[in-house]
Amino acid sequence: MILYSQFWQVNAGREYGVSGTALDWELDWTAPWEHLVEESRACSLLEASEAPVGDAIFVVPSWIDRSDLPPER
Repeated sequence: MILYSQFWQVNAGREYGVSGTALDWELDWTAPWEHLVEESRACSLLEASEAPVGDAIFVVPSWIDRSDLPPER
């Protein structure tokens, strides 16, 4: 599940952060895992569709797996 994405540009051999879409999306961590994955996917697709474009721009997603969460009680 993608938590957020960062956009970077390479110029003259150095990396610089690039402003992204500024879509502030938050997940309801009380929701079931399946719902979190669906919401994350929808928000990530929207973010990708509005991402900055360029030859030297790349994205670095930060993600977690279900096993990264504390056990359910």
